[in-house]
Amino acid sequence: MVGYHSPTFNLLLCFHFISVLCSSPSSPTHLCYPNQSAALFQFKTHFSINQTASKDCEYSYPTAKTTSWKKGTDCCLWDGVSCDNITGEVISLDLSCSCLSGTFPSNTTFFLLSSLQRLDLSFNDFRKSKISSNFGRFPSLTHLNLSYSWFLGPVPHEISYLSNLVSLHLSDSPITDLIGFQAPGPILKLEKSAVNGIVRNLTKVREIYLDGIDMSSIDPNSFVNLSYSLTSLGLSGCHLRENCQTTFSDFPTSST
Repeated sequence: MVGYHSPTFNLLLCFHFISVLCSSPSSPTHLCYPNQSAALFQFKTHFSINQTASKDCEYSYPTAKTTSWKKGTDCCLWDGVSCDNITGEVISLDLSCSCLSGTFPSNTTFFLLSSLQRLDLSFNDFRKSKISSNFGRFPSLTHLNLSYSWFLGPVPHEISYLSNLVSLHLSDSPITDLIGFQAPGPILKLEKSAVNGIVRNLTKVREIYLDGIDMSSIDPNSFVNLSYSLTSLGLSGCHLRENCQTTFSDFPTSST
């Protein structure tokens, strides 16, 4: 009979159809882009691993995450790295408490990871490096944490270019002497131009932590326009030039 197929043939055809479906996922996962993998690996080479670099880590036991980064492997599977499931672009880098020790490069291909949405480099030792102005080159960034990683000098005003930021953590630890008194030494400093840019451009920001940063030249009233969007504000030990208890009384959560 024309068009007749045996039951065995129909069963084999069914199995073939199922195998095709199983081998063609609806949401294909792409490998990490080679240029982004190379950028991350180059970034890794700037630092040595030292457990004492993350000795003050508050959130978890220090882990040398970059030791899992190997050439020729998918960087989306590297510890601390997350990629977009569709495009394969690196969108999150969490190297907090990663025992990184070394000078932070001011100009590196690391800053070409233009799709980054989250970046956490907290609790490492970048040996009194300046925060590069190139941190302002991440247009999609929503979360930035550079806290307690031994950066020094002025916070670049380019941070205010990150108009999609929801969370900004730049807290610094004041240097103390052997008996616990604060000693003179290099710390982060936030100047008027950077504050004005943050207030003007970071309209989506919900939390800002600037504890321990030198803000002695800043008028506390500079932050008043952020009171409608912020849910948390940390300014402990910032040496603001005026008494700010009244200024920040309307903030939902603040430490001053």
